[in-house]
Amino acid sequence: MPTQAKAGKIEELTDKLGRSSIAILVQTQGLTVKDMNELRKKMRDAKVEFLIAKNTLLRIASERNNMANVDHKIFNGQTAIAFGYEDEVAAAKAVTDYIGTSKVAVLKSAILGGRSLTAEQVEGIGKIKGGKDQSKAEVVGTLQGPLASTYGLFTAPLRDLCYVLQARAEQQNSGTPAAE
Repeated sequence: MPTQAKAGKIEELTDKLGRSSIAILVQTQGLTVKDMNELRKKMRDAKVEFLIAKNTLLRIASERNNMANVDHKIFNGQTAIAFGYEDEVAAAKAVTDYIGTSKVAVLKSAILGGRSLTAEQVEGIGKIKGGKDQSKAEVVGTLQGPLASTYGLFTAPLRDLCYVLQARAEQQNSGTPAAE
């Protein structure tokens, strides 16, 4: 039976996991206090919440959020977790940028959409240029281009017919005989 403090921490982690769009697990064992403060500052600047959590409590919180597709093997070793609430790409970029400059911190895994990701997948997300909004805009642009062309192709004959009819109506109103 968990103590009152652990029950409170489980509730907090359950809430944070439920609200976050991505949760990135990092091993920070061996970081100095100075390095840890620098890491926390970089996470705050990127609007990412960063905290140390016990693996058992994280596992229980993931179970309470019905994250059945999360591999529970990711909850091992010393774990710090970065919660990204708004932009998954920005959060992954902030964490992977720091990991790239650190000789001690190691990217372990992540939870995205109720599923666990590998460290390589998180790095891939962090490499997406421009963030989540730009990626969405590129997808919309890719779809919109061919659709606009198709729309123009189908409406061109009808539009041309309207122009011909309008020209004929104007010609009859002016009293000019039609060319035969």
